[in-house]
Amino acid sequence: MDNKNFTLNYKTVGKITVVEFSGYLATGVTESLVPEVEARLVQGCRDFLFDFNGVTMLESAAVAGILATTEKIVDDRQGNLAFCNLNDVSQRVLEMVGIFLYACCFQTSEEAIAEMSD
Repeated sequence: MDNKNFTLNYKTVGKITVVEFSGYLATGVTESLVPEVEARLVQGCRDFLFDFNGVTMLESAAVAGILATTEKIVDDRQGNLAFCNLNDVSQRVLEMVGIFLYACCFQTSEEAIAEMSD
């Protein structure tokens, strides 16, 4: 049985692109995430919210892809990025790799969207 399935769902709320992550984030996240984020950056999107509400596990390959995407959004395109709905393990892992030097973290998507919409 393959328990390493994940999904990424994209939606727009105002000017914010919300990426809803769910499942077991492992190899393949980078290949799914980067092209879509890059396309949206080219289209002029600058505000992204990564919602981890459905994430059950976060492997190192996914962390590397998320970090690379974070740098593309914040450093390369001067965009804004926030994370929300992180479980304790995901929050600690992302904190250890320095994600929160680039991005904010919120408890809920509603809180993040309200803050990012100001």
